[in-house]
Amino acid sequence: MGALRFHLRGTFDRLRCYRHIMAVLMKYGFGEVAGALRSRLSIRLGEKTGPAQVRPAVTTGSRPVRVRLALEELGPTFIKLGQLLSTRPDLVPPEYLMELERLQDQVPPESPEKIMAQLQQELGDRVENIFAQFDEMPIAAGSIAQLHRAVTKDGVHVAVKVRRPGIVETIRAECEILQDLSGVLHKTLFEHETIELEEMVAEFTAAVTKETDLANERRNQLRFMRLFADDPAVHISTVYEDYCTPGVLTMEYIDGIKPTNKQAIEESGLDGRILAQRGAQFVLKQMFEFGFFHADPHPGNFFLLPDNVLAPIDFGQVARLSVQDRRFFNDIVLSIVDRDASQIVRSLERDDMLAETTDIHKLTVDIEQLIDTYHDFRLKDIPFGMIATQTFDLFRHNHVHPPTQFTLMLKSMMTIESMATSLDPEFRLIEALKPYAQRSSLRDFEPKQVLRNVRKAVQGAGEMASRLPDDINAVLTKFRQGKFQVRVHHEHLETLTKTLDKSSNRISFALIIAALLVASSLLVAQDGVVLGLISFQTMGILGYIIAAIIGIWLVISIIRSRHI
Repeated sequence: MGALRFHLRGTFDRLRCYRHIMAVLMKYGFGEVAGALRSRLSIRLGEKTGPAQVRPAVTTGSRPVRVRLALEELGPTFIKLGQLLSTRPDLVPPEYLMELERLQDQVPPESPEKIMAQLQQELGDRVENIFAQFDEMPIAAGSIAQLHRAVTKDGVHVAVKVRRPGIVETIRAECEILQDLSGVLHKTLFEHETIELEEMVAEFTAAVTKETDLANERRNQLRFMRLFADDPAVHISTVYEDYCTPGVLTMEYIDGIKPTNKQAIEESGLDGRILAQRGAQFVLKQMFEFGFFHADPHPGNFFLLPDNVLAPIDFGQVARLSVQDRRFFNDIVLSIVDRDASQIVRSLERDDMLAETTDIHKLTVDIEQLIDTYHDFRLKDIPFGMIATQTFDLFRHNHVHPPTQFTLMLKSMMTIESMATSLDPEFRLIEALKPYAQRSSLRDFEPKQVLRNVRKAVQGAGEMASRLPDDINAVLTKFRQGKFQVRVHHEHLETLTKTLDKSSNRISFALIIAALLVASSLLVAQDGVVLGLISFQTMGILGYIIAAIIGIWLVISIIRSRHI
């Protein structure tokens, strides 16, 4: 009975959420989406699923602006979805990107009582028994967790990230609703766009589920600590694992300057030129040397420390690059620098990124035009961010589908270039980028790498050779048993079969007419009676009549088919 009450309560809560979504959609002028969603829910939950008619409150502004406003009113989960969409310029048109990038994850902090209860539940003891001091007022609050300053019993100043109570269940339920909503939105709001909302929602669900697990963020941060342990230009805050759980992350408190605070940077004597270079190297080193990178390197996720040291924070969003991803990126970058459009097309074809609808000639021409735009630029004057934006537009218009990690890589570099140029207006990312890409390409020809590739190739050939007798035996066994089948798919084969059937039928009728005419001619010349009932001449005449009828019908059918 308790389970039934829980199920009914969940159904009513979800219905209330759907009604709120439909009301917001109608408010911002997306009545067609709300109507489609209402129709879908009416089939499942009954007629009274939608809200009362809501007059659109926002009748001005472009559709992208109204999309942003609707997402902001729908709350944190929808804001996070919009933020994810803003990282996919390969799928989202520029006018939507501009608005989605303005979305801010601003959520009121949880009450101190709930946070203290959550901490006690996670850490297994009262907060005052664990920390010498704990500030109940958060220094930052997000939709998933909030950050508090504290001091351990050993006197260490720490930042404690606490997951909001009940957020895991809330996000799980809202992601299920988003799955429902994505199909409706794709058919109505984005019908003529290249956005694959169902795929994006699935990706978002996986990403936000990881983000709710602070143990995953702890593992990422520990990995970055190891990777940059010997780099004096980067400081990763220490993780205190004795104070960590899947719902709590305790780390060193960083007291630094934000990259956006230009006045504080000048007063502290920090060098913007050095900081810009180090910011770019921090990101590029991850991508080209580690294959594992911070996927959200915006200014809010950095602190600046004395001696021009960078202190990145928030390691919940990371991405991994395969060797193939890095090789593809190297090819693209070096092809742009060397102005070789055909090499870019070959790379796209090799990695199976072109759709069936892609026009190779048009794609090549578009790439050549893009490269020619910057033909007379010096390397240091080439704006990487602008090239990346135009590349995404080119991909979208030519139905090119690059890997998600490649898109995140370019987006991260665009973000770090923006931060770096705010610190040093003369900074150009492409100058810092080319040496990394060249070294990464040359690494494929290093003796160790060559030997490793040869060993893999020989190993693969050996495995194939060892399996060959068994494979041949299996094929021969199927032959002997009569089970070997060859399936051939040919487009328009059904039409061809119908045409052949029709032609063979006409040929058959023509042969029948010819046979009737020959037989009738022989019978007409004969005297006699068959079975004492009908004469040979009469049978011959009947044969002529039947042949004439069939012949006329055959001529009419040929004329009607317009294939004489």
